[in-house]
Amino acid sequence: MKKILCLIDALGMGGAERQMIGLALLLKQRGYRVTLLTYYAHNSYVELVQGYGLRSKTLQVKPSPLSKLMAVRGHIMEEGGYDCVIAYKTGPNIISCLLRLMGMKFQLIVSERNTTQHIRRKEKIQFRLYRMADYVVANSQSQANFIAEHFPWLKQKTIVITNFTDTNHFAANYTEKGSMVKILTTARVAKQKNVLRYLDAVDLLRKRGVKNIHFDWYGDVQTGEETYGEEVFNKVKKMQLEDIISFHPATPKILEHYQQCDIFCLPSNYEGFPNVVCEAMSCGKPILCSRVCDNPYIIREDENALMFDNTNMEDMADKIKAMCEKSQEELSRWGHRSREIAESLFSMDAFVGKYIKLIENS
Repeated sequence: MKKILCLIDALGMGGAERQMIGLALLLKQRGYRVTLLTYYAHNSYVELVQGYGLRSKTLQVKPSPLSKLMAVRGHIMEEGGYDCVIAYKTGPNIISCLLRLMGMKFQLIVSERNTTQHIRRKEKIQFRLYRMADYVVANSQSQANFIAEHFPWLKQKTIVITNFTDTNHFAANYTEKGSMVKILTTARVAKQKNVLRYLDAVDLLRKRGVKNIHFDWYGDVQTGEETYGEEVFNKVKKMQLEDIISFHPATPKILEHYQQCDIFCLPSNYEGFPNVVCEAMSCGKPILCSRVCDNPYIIREDENALMFDNTNMEDMADKIKAMCEKSQEELSRWGHRSREIAESLFSMDAFVGKYIKLIENS
C-alpha cells in the first residue's frame, strides 16, 4: 500500500488542523501507511493524534523558510521517499512545490483551505508554484471559482473536496431554550471573523432593550493580529459589554459548548468551508451566519438558518433578534433540520473517497 505524507505547519487549534488529522486517520483506516508531519511544535491536538494511533513527527527547524524546506526534504529522504504528499496551508504547499521543483519524486496534492481575498506578489508566486502539483484541492466552491478566474492554467487540476464532519463525535443535542438564550461562536479573534462589527451588533441589541441573551466566543487571537485582538478587548470594556459577551481561550473540548448552546453564530467577512458551522449543525443547532463564500451552499435559509450582511451591524442585530424570538418548537425543528443536512452533506466516506481517487490516479 502507498506511503502518504500529510504535511501541515502545526497542529494548533483550527479547522484545517482537525481536517488534516481526520484525513490521516481515514487514510490509515483504509490501509495506507500515513505519516503526519509538522515543523512547528504547536500541538494542541496531540492527545487526539495519539488516541488515533497516528504516526506523527515534529521537525526541529529554525525560523527561516530555507530551514523548513531542508528539514522536510531531509525527513523525506530519511524515510526513503513517499508515494504521495498531501499538503495543507500556504507554507507547506509552497515547500512541497519547491521540493518537486528541486527534483524530488512524489505525487503532490496541495490544498487551499480559505478563500483568497487579495492577489499580491506573494499570491502570484504561490499559485505559479502550484504548476508543480498534480492536483489543487479547494475546500470550497468559492475558492475553486477564484482559481479558475485568476489562474486559469490551474483550472484542469483544481478539484473541490469540501470538509467532512464526524457526525458520530459531534452528536445532536436538542436543548430547550431557557430564560437566557445562549449564542455560541467558535473562531479565532481575527479581522476575517468580523469581531468588531459583531460587537457593534451586540451593543445595538442592548440599546434596543433586547434582554436575556448571552454571547460566548471561544478562540485565541490569531498570530500576527495581536493589535486587532487588543482593539477587540478594549472595545468590550469601553462599551461595557462584559455582562453580555464573554471571550474564552480556544479549547479542544468544544463539543460540550456546541451541545449546551441554543444558537450558533459565525459573523465572518469571508470563509473557506467553515468547519464550525458544519459541527454546530451536526450538533443540532440553528445557525446564524454571514452571507459570504460557501455559507449559502451549506445552510438552508429559513429552514435551519438565518443569514445577514456581514457589513451591516443593523442587519446582523435584526437577524440575531429574530432568531432569539423564535418559539422553542421552531428552534427545535430548525435544529433537527441542521442535523439532517449535516448527515447528508458532510460525509467522511465521501471526503476520503475523493482523496483516494486522486491518490490512485497517479
